[in-house]
Amino acid sequence: CRLRMSYILFKLDNTLTVLISKCESLTVNLIRTYLLNILAKSNSSITSSHIQALSQDDVSISLYYRSVKDENAESYIVCLICDGNALMSPFYHELDKYTDSLSDAISAAENICDAEPFLDSWYISCIEYVLRVIDYFRSDLPALLYIALSRNNIEIHATQPDKQIVQDTQKFISACSLKELMYNTEVVFTANGDQEESVMIDFDNKIVNYEANTFCRKWAGSIEFESDAFKVRQVLEDYKVQANEDMNTFRRLLHLAEADHYAFFQGYEFIKLHDNGKILFEMLSHESMVYSLESLENLLNILQKFRLYKDSVTLNKSSVSS
Repeated sequence: CRLRMSYILFKLDNTLTVLISKCESLTVNLIRTYLLNILAKSNSSITSSHIQALSQDDVSISLYYRSVKDENAESYIVCLICDGNALMSPFYHELDKYTDSLSDAISAAENICDAEPFLDSWYISCIEYVLRVIDYFRSDLPALLYIALSRNNIEIHATQPDKQIVQDTQKFISACSLKELMYNTEVVFTANGDQEESVMIDFDNKIVNYEANTFCRKWAGSIEFESDAFKVRQVLEDYKVQANEDMNTFRRLLHLAEADHYAFFQGYEFIKLHDNGKILFEMLSHESMVYSLESLENLLNILQKFRLYKDSVTLNKSSVSS
């Protein structure tokens, strides 16, 4: 079995008994030694999931591990292993969510080895889904990224849905979303205060019924032909970080604008010229309403009117000149 698809399930006892393994003995020993040292320092408990790079002699791995319990409160440590150069950390959420279900798989198994098919699928489910989504949507990828950044209310249309690609797409949208960075609510509002309209993803015709902006087209272009899932996931994180930093810049300019008219003008120029300006504007508008930031909301309302006024003036001048 390829190293990047390997795993080990230990029983959490004094020696970390191996219950299921898809690793060579050298890798098992390296991981067991590391975990025993961790347990010795933490009163024989692991309270959360971790990712750690390990190497010894010819063995170099990236290790995800966490403790799980079955319905009888028996404790185990599950280890998911990739090649040493693999960046597993961007997949933290996917790995946590997948291993959350391991307790049910163990509890439902008559024999602990019956949980092996569940563990066999971890790499396909947690890692490779990004490549399947890119391959499936391809030309609609910019629109899918735009939806992921800007919308929560998404409708799925499929007469005979492929459950795998539907689940993959849901994970992909979650991986690209800024929701956890920007706000904690489920309802998203547009800049004029109306609740957002739903967005359709048509799995019968592979159509995403939505437009995209320059930011998302660049984003899609950077991953469209990438065959390494780890590189794709890192690019997704890099663009999310960039969007979040731009959001912070826009927010800072508007806070300064409360006492500085030039900062207000800078904010206007920033959002007007930004290739992701509409999304940033709507997110900050939503944030101001959710957290009752009245002064910020007032500035955004003025900015919105100023944008519409400037657009109107530009249009009228163009009409006259023509």
